[in-house]
Amino acid sequence: MQASLAPYGRVELESDMMKKTEFTIRKDNSSMSLWFILALLSSLTFGLAGFLMKVSSVKKGDHDFLLWGLYLTGSLGFLWWMVKTRDMDFSCTVLIAGVIVGIGSAFGNLLFMKALDIGPASLTSPVVNGNIVLMIGMSMLIYGETITVSETAGVALLVIAMMILPVDPNESLKIRNKRWYALVFITMLLFFFRNGGLKITEEMHLSGTSILFVSYVFGFFWFTFQIFHRKLQIPSLVSSVRFRTGVFWGLAAGIFSFAGMQLYAVALNQGPATLIAPIFSTNSLVVALLSILIYREQLSLFQTLSLILLFSGLILIRI
Repeated sequence: MQASLAPYGRVELESDMMKKTEFTIRKDNSSMSLWFILALLSSLTFGLAGFLMKVSSVKKGDHDFLLWGLYLTGSLGFLWWMVKTRDMDFSCTVLIAGVIVGIGSAFGNLLFMKALDIGPASLTSPVVNGNIVLMIGMSMLIYGETITVSETAGVALLVIAMMILPVDPNESLKIRNKRWYALVFITMLLFFFRNGGLKITEEMHLSGTSILFVSYVFGFFWFTFQIFHRKLQIPSLVSSVRFRTGVFWGLAAGIFSFAGMQLYAVALNQGPATLIAPIFSTNSLVVALLSILIYREQLSLFQTLSLILLFSGLILIRI
């Protein structure tokens, strides 16, 4: 009797194993969909922040006041989210990590603007975007992340899209100031501290929201210091139109900056940084598209090619 029941037992066991495997596959697919959607949303919202910063620039808003406003509302956004989710950690490790990420964010933005002042955007932006490659390399070499052939091709297309997006064939590419080389290299490392720092702290199971809150508070205090220092030299600074313009658009940009970075941090918790980092970096394409729609800027050949590569890369990653 026991022998005759054995095949049925094996069938039952195999059936249970198939159900468990099917559940695991569904769970993995669901998880993949979640991180992919979060990464896309982080790119979109952070891109909106970048576009609002461009609006301020077009309207001649002051850069220091712009970033002051951005870090103010961004800090308040992370504070609200910490209270709402009760995800609050101000341990010594979190504070140190937050300051490092804050240095990467605040000083990275400052040096990037200085690099644009003395060098061509067609070279500055692609070199600075090299931090994406550093992020991918770190995730694969240190944390052992692996990606498929189609995902590798998709990442390559996204990186190429980011590199050629700012290229202007009519712009002179001659570097006349040797300081430019140091500025773009340091800026690339600083943005890597911001983006890569969040990956490292996520692997350490630290609170991403708390780290981002500390980093934005650091940026807020830094630009407060910058403004007071300038005010001593120019007493009428805070009453100027440039001040009001910069603050207004900075406060608006900070809301989307908070949302974009928070979504990026959650995405890193759900999926591989080797894929999430390149998707997040496509936020510059959001800025380009909105500029075309609102300011009627003409779509260049390189921008058209960049968009084609973007959508192709996303499709390959999602397959």
